[in-house]
Parts: sequence; C-alpha cells; structure tokens
Amino acid sequence: MKISVLDQTQLLEGISAEEGFAQSVELAKYVDMLGYHRYWLSEHHSTDALAGSSPEILASHLLAKTENIKVGTGGVMLPHYSAYKVAENFKVMGALAPGRVDIGVGRAPGGHHLSNIALQGERARNVDIFPGQIDQLLEYLQDRLPDTHRLRGLETTPVIEKKPDVWILGTSNSSALLAAEKGLPYAFAQFINYQPGGMEQAVMLYVDNFKPSKYLDEPQVLVTMKIIVGDTDEEAEKIAESALRFNYYLHRGRLTRLVDPEIALSYVLNPSDKREIEAVKETYIIGSKETVAQKIKELTNKFPIDELMAITPIYDFEKRKRSFELLKESVSD
Repeated sequence: MKISVLDQTQLLEGISAEEGFAQSVELAKYVDMLGYHRYWLSEHHSTDALAGSSPEILASHLLAKTENIKVGTGGVMLPHYSAYKVAENFKVMGALAPGRVDIGVGRAPGGHHLSNIALQGERARNVDIFPGQIDQLLEYLQDRLPDTHRLRGLETTPVIEKKPDVWILGTSNSSALLAAEKGLPYAFAQFINYQPGGMEQAVMLYVDNFKPSKYLDEPQVLVTMKIIVGDTDEEAEKIAESALRFNYYLHRGRLTRLVDPEIALSYVLNPSDKREIEAVKETYIIGSKETVAQKIKELTNKFPIDELMAITPIYDFEKRKRSFELLKESVSD
C-alpha cells in the first residue's frame, strides 16, 4: 500500500504564516526520509486558518528541499486559471525535478464568492468549464499542439522529457465519472465528503466506467482521509480533538486555526454537538499503530484503493511527525 501526505499548511493558534510554512518544509523533508510516496499541497484563499494560497509555488520550493518523494498539488483549482499557464508552471517544475511532479486539479473554488471574483475577474461565472480545461491542460502539456488545433503552432515551454502526471480530484460521483471518461487517475477527498456510502459509490463508479487512455491503462484510486496516530489509542483520541474542533466550526461556515487539544472541545456540552462530533470521528482513522493498521486493512479489503493519503491536523508538531512515523510503520509491518 502506497502512503502519502496532504498538507493544507493549517496554521496553529498563535503562530505566523512564516512559521507554518517552515513546518511544511520540515514535515516534507521528514516524510521523504521515512519513505512516503507523495506530498501534495492544497489551495485555499481568503482565510487566516490555511496558509496555502499558491500550492504550485510551495510545491516548487519543496521539490528543492526533498530528494525522492513526489510533490504536487491537491490541488490547483483550475477554473480560476489559464490551463496554458498551469501547464507552463508545471513543466518548469518537471524540468527542475524530473519524474517527481504531480498536477492534481479540481473544480472547487477553494474560497468564497469574493475570492472567486478576485481570481477570475470578468470571467467569473456559473458555467462549468472544468472538463474542457482538463482537455486543454493535457494538450498544453504536450510539446506541440496538433495541426487541427485552433492554436496550432503554439508551444508550451520548456520542452521536457518527463511530463508531470495529471490527477483529477473530487468528492462526488460527477468527478469520478469525469476521471473515468478521461482515463486519468482519481483522488477522492473522503475528508471532505462525510456522506455515508459517498466514497464507495464514487470509487466504484470510477473503476467500473474507466476508459483506458494513453495516460493510464487501468484505474488508479487514491483516497485522502484524516488519519491521526498516537503511541496509544487514548493519546490518538486526545490529540484528534484539535481537528474535531476544526470540523465542528467548518460545519458552521467558519475556518478556524488549530488549538491545543486540552481546550479544543471543552465548550462542547450540548448532547447534539457531542453526537455530531462522534459522527465526524467515524470518517477519521484514529488510534495506535496497531489499531490504525487494522482499520486500513479493513478499508483496503472493502474498496479498490491503490494509495492512501493522510491529512493529519495535529496541534503539537512533534506529535504530528510522530503520527506520520507510526502510520508508515503501520502499513510497512
């Protein structure tokens, strides 16, 4: 089982963005040493809680700071941008780190209506341009457009030997079917879609409808989940409370920074709120190395998952590093 990391550069209460990015650099170097497969960065705008507003810039920096791990975006919110410029950015990265670059693309805004207007200007609209942009991106990643193309003669530079791998990201049946139709690998964000059976339905739709392409012969499924591992089940449950508080407020339309788990849920006294938090915990993988290993085994026995990507919002940075260490051991033993 391949194991990877999604980093949202989620800021802790009381630290600066500079300190948050320094932690991302240290964590990427650490999981590279541990033997993780990928390190992806998310895109979010107009929030003080998540610092990663430009994942391609951070990805380029991390490629220079690591040696073996694949680095990419989870993802670039393609409707905000020119597919041509995205292709150029990632071809430059591909030239700097051949064979180590991923382009994960999604259609979600990564913000709200104001950031959409700021990013897209007069182009901001409700029409779904994402499927067509994927086709454009794939065309632009080639060194020369076909003679039948409306922009024939256009080159996307630099010309590189190893093109970045393109992934479609999603949380729904529509994204699964789109990835299947394009013959591209699919990354399902289970940490966003909490609906019972949502992951199973999307993954199976993708696998059952997959059309082989020049990019991929067989379906390739990556699932991203919140995974928190401690030295004991009790420790893992406790340090997960910072993330659970984040989810509690997210459901109420607020993005918040991570706070100390000792106080994270101290205000949750209402029985309905406690039930809500317990329901959210069902979408996490939480526990000791042994508990997590068993949960991952059950998951991969049930679903055709090729790779598991962990998002691990832990307040204490050393405990976050320890969680990734234990997670790697849980899938290696």
